[in-house]
Amino acid sequence: MAERALADVERALSADGNTVAKLGYHGADCDADALADAIETPSLFGARTLVVLRGAEALPERAHERLALALERQAPQITVAIIARGADMRRRLFARCRELAERIAVDHPRVADLRGWAERFARERGRRLDDDAVALLIETVGRDLMVLASEVDKLAAAVTEGRAITATDVRRVAAAAREHGNFEMVDALCARDASGAVRLLRHALDEGAQPIAIVGAIAASLRPLLAGAELLRRGRGAAEAERVVGVAPYQRRGFQHGLRAYAAVELRRALTRLVDLDVALKTGAGEPRALLEDWVLRLCLRRSDTRSRAGATV
Repeated sequence: MAERALADVERALSADGNTVAKLGYHGADCDADALADAIETPSLFGARTLVVLRGAEALPERAHERLALALERQAPQITVAIIARGADMRRRLFARCRELAERIAVDHPRVADLRGWAERFARERGRRLDDDAVALLIETVGRDLMVLASEVDKLAAAVTEGRAITATDVRRVAAAAREHGNFEMVDALCARDASGAVRLLRHALDEGAQPIAIVGAIAASLRPLLAGAELLRRGRGAAEAERVVGVAPYQRRGFQHGLRAYAAVELRRALTRLVDLDVALKTGAGEPRALLEDWVLRLCLRRSDTRSRAGATV
């Protein structure tokens, strides 16, 4: 939903036929001064530039102050899009955004909305879903829109054009793994259980889970966890961190385990590597299973564990 909203913004900026440059940053690892400069510096030749900041909730307090000031000096050709989960409106950047910007809700879809999303994805692909097919697809996939779109893609490719997609087609084609399978793997990651996380990852992939959907499930849990770890680093308590970040009920157990298992610096590095992994998966730069397993092990194994494994191998 966030990506669709961002695409709408980009289309509106390019409606006059002009090219729009796009700059991307992530709150887990970005240089706040460089981002502020991008916001404040006019584009060459008056070209429009869309500056996209993801994971803004992970920014440290100094970055909030610097970026709030940058918004006061924003160059006229620059448009800023900020994507955040659990934004704390007591923090200066978010408070200033509320005053200056348009807010587009991209909340996790309600169960009642999923039928509309499934039918919309089918229409976009020139296909139609029977009522029973929609119900079974939602039951099979869960509430993850990326997985839902992926399953509709597979159904559209597998079912003969010109006829509706039926529940039988869904049973034959759609992935057997449900949404909770990915998040069980993420819970093992948050508990720093390397063997359990790899085992659940392999099981999810064997059952048909999409690698991109797994990356999405990981990011959905690690980003608020990083925000909580930053609060702990600044002396806040775990309960206060959970309240400030606004952890979803299904994330609470993993969040609590993760705060005990990881330092903020480890999570920042992991999210940076996750962005690289996402790009690699989308561009085909490597075998998805191997890339995912490597990322999981690098997160879960402490440096001393890694050195011990390397010594044993030698």
